[in-house]
Amino acid sequence: MEKEKEMEIIQNHQLRKKKYDIETLEYNIDNLGLRNLLKTQILTPEFCAKYLMNPEEYGMCREDHYIDWYDILVYQPHIKKEDLQKYMD
Repeated sequence: MEKEKEMEIIQNHQLRKKKYDIETLEYNIDNLGLRNLLKTQILTPEFCAKYLMNPEEYGMCREDHYIDWYDILVYQPHIKKEDLQKYMD
Protein backbone atom coordinates (compact mmCIF):
# COMPACT_ATOMS: atom_id res chain seq x y z
CA MET A 1 0.00 0.00 0.00
CA GLU A 2 1.37 3.39 -1.01
CA LYS A 3 1.77 5.98 1.75
CA GLU A 4 0.02 9.27 1.00
CA LYS A 5 2.30 12.31 0.85
CA GLU A 6 1.85 14.63 3.82
CA MET A 7 1.43 18.15 2.49
CA GLU A 8 3.63 20.93 3.80
CA ILE A 9 1.95 24.08 5.08
CA ILE A 10 3.74 27.19 3.85
CA GLN A 11 3.33 30.94 4.29
CA ASN A 12 4.07 33.92 2.02
CA HIS A 13 7.47 34.74 3.51
CA GLN A 14 8.77 31.24 2.72
CA LEU A 15 8.28 31.73 -1.02
CA ARG A 16 11.35 33.99 -1.23
CA LYS A 17 13.64 31.32 0.22
CA LYS A 18 12.61 28.16 -1.63
CA LYS A 19 10.90 26.90 -4.78
CA TYR A 20 7.90 24.66 -4.16
CA ASP A 21 6.18 22.15 -6.40
CA ILE A 22 2.80 22.99 -7.92
CA GLU A 23 1.00 20.48 -5.70
CA THR A 24 2.29 22.21 -2.54
CA LEU A 25 1.41 25.65 -3.93
CA GLU A 26 -2.13 24.52 -4.76
CA TYR A 27 -2.55 22.99 -1.30
CA ASN A 28 -1.55 26.32 0.27
CA ILE A 29 -3.19 28.69 -2.22
CA ASP A 30 -5.41 30.29 0.46
CA ASN A 31 -2.29 31.28 2.48
CA LEU A 32 -0.32 32.79 -0.39
CA GLY A 33 -0.42 36.12 -2.22
CA LEU A 34 -0.85 35.69 -5.95
CA ARG A 35 1.65 38.42 -6.90
CA ASN A 36 4.18 36.93 -4.49
CA LEU A 37 3.69 33.51 -6.15
CA LEU A 38 4.12 35.07 -9.58
CA LYS A 39 7.41 36.75 -8.66
CA THR A 40 9.05 33.96 -6.65
CA GLN A 41 7.96 30.56 -7.97
CA ILE A 42 8.19 28.64 -11.24
CA LEU A 43 4.58 28.20 -12.31
CA THR A 44 2.78 26.33 -15.07
CA PRO A 45 0.45 27.95 -17.61
CA GLU A 46 -2.42 25.93 -16.16
CA PHE A 47 -1.68 27.14 -12.60
CA CYS A 48 -1.48 30.76 -13.78
CA ALA A 49 -4.77 30.59 -15.66
CA LYS A 50 -6.57 28.85 -12.80
CA TYR A 51 -5.31 30.92 -9.86
CA LEU A 52 -3.57 34.12 -10.96
CA MET A 53 -6.26 35.06 -13.44
CA ASN A 54 -8.99 34.53 -10.79
CA PRO A 55 -8.07 37.05 -8.07
CA GLU A 56 -11.68 37.45 -6.94
CA GLU A 57 -11.58 33.85 -5.75
CA TYR A 58 -7.91 33.37 -4.78
CA GLY A 59 -6.49 36.85 -4.18
CA MET A 60 -5.39 37.91 -0.70
CA CYS A 61 -4.95 41.64 -1.23
CA ARG A 62 -5.73 44.48 -3.61
CA GLU A 63 -2.51 44.11 -5.62
CA ASP A 64 -3.46 40.52 -6.48
CA HIS A 65 -6.36 41.94 -8.54
CA TYR A 66 -4.00 43.71 -10.95
CA ILE A 67 -2.22 40.69 -12.42
CA ASP A 68 -2.75 40.23 -16.15
CA TRP A 69 -1.37 37.92 -18.83
CA TYR A 70 1.48 40.35 -19.59
CA ASP A 71 2.71 40.16 -15.95
CA ILE A 72 2.68 36.38 -16.19
CA LEU A 73 4.77 36.42 -19.37
CA VAL A 74 7.28 38.85 -17.80
CA TYR A 75 7.75 37.02 -14.48
CA GLN A 76 7.40 33.51 -15.93
CA PRO A 77 9.54 33.73 -19.09
CA HIS A 78 9.33 29.98 -19.69
CA ILE A 79 5.58 30.35 -20.37
CA LYS A 80 4.55 31.11 -23.94
CA LYS A 81 1.55 33.32 -24.64
CA GLU A 82 -0.07 30.53 -26.71
CA ASP A 83 0.21 28.05 -23.83
CA LEU A 84 -1.31 30.50 -21.36
CA GLN A 85 -4.13 31.33 -23.78
CA LYS A 86 -4.95 27.63 -24.19
CA TYR A 87 -5.78 27.36 -20.47
CA MET A 88 -7.59 30.69 -20.30
CA ASP A 89 -10.11 29.75 -23.02
